[in-house]
Amino acid sequence: MLRKVLAEHGDSPIGLVGCWAKGINHPICELDLIIISPSGGGFERRVEQGLILDIRYVDEGEVSRQADNILALSLTECLIFQDPDLRLASLVNSLKSRAGNIRKNLAASVFTNTVNYLGLGKRALKEGYTMSGCFWLLATGYSLLEVSILVAGDTPRPSHLMKQFRMYGGAYSQTVYSLLGLAEATTTTVKRRLDFLSRCYEAEALGLLGQCKLERLLPTLAAKKVFYLLEANMVVDAYLYLGYLIIEILKHIYKSGVESSLKTKPHKFIEDVEDRSVLGKGVVKLASFTNIDQIAMQDVDRIVTKLAQNI
Repeated sequence: MLRKVLAEHGDSPIGLVGCWAKGINHPICELDLIIISPSGGGFERRVEQGLILDIRYVDEGEVSRQADNILALSLTECLIFQDPDLRLASLVNSLKSRAGNIRKNLAASVFTNTVNYLGLGKRALKEGYTMSGCFWLLATGYSLLEVSILVAGDTPRPSHLMKQFRMYGGAYSQTVYSLLGLAEATTTTVKRRLDFLSRCYEAEALGLLGQCKLERLLPTLAAKKVFYLLEANMVVDAYLYLGYLIIEILKHIYKSGVESSLKTKPHKFIEDVEDRSVLGKGVVKLASFTNIDQIAMQDVDRIVTKLAQNI
């Protein structure tokens, strides 16, 4: 498969990033390739020989100038396949020299989102919008986990989040565990979340998701990973991974502006999605949001303050 990709792109610099580059991949993880292209900005996902291949086309100048995102951080771990004019090697070495600052800036950016999500969650609960409150607190939990991983010197990896949670949760583990609703992880709730993804991609929602720029093969990728994790008795890992995808999909819908009326009061976003049947009536409930009764908000506030000091 790699020989085929190399042949397709001639002498273009090509490198491998992600969990395969780190050697921590599951057998069903997608292969993440970076191809240096003057046009940049493109993304392609395809299935080759039973594996899912993700190709991202980047402009090295643009990446170097805006070295404060997850792509730049991923490139610091890049394994180079071909690089005839050493452009990719030069970019990777430049980013490696700035890896600490890139990670710190990215942690600060994610932390800003954390504070925003927490505020929305509190307001939603105060005004009686329970589903939205649980959604924004779940988003808060994932952001807190991402910040913890970045502060620890690693890169967040969606299908490996449970392993990273065990490694970097530290003193925050119990509170973040509650925010993420991990006590609710069972084979049944995992399958409900997977059903949520598939229902999102049914005909009723395809137009909406297309405008949100969500990748069409996402349910295929998610199902492959989830069934692998379930067969390996990694139920909580599968539940945490799917929760991450659900949060990302709903945030895409919120940010897209497709349903402008949904953006008037973000703290009641999920109730608006449900009331307007944006994804189909009752689909949101399949997401299995966090049980709010298990969350001690004063502990969340304490963690946010502590992380702010660390950053």
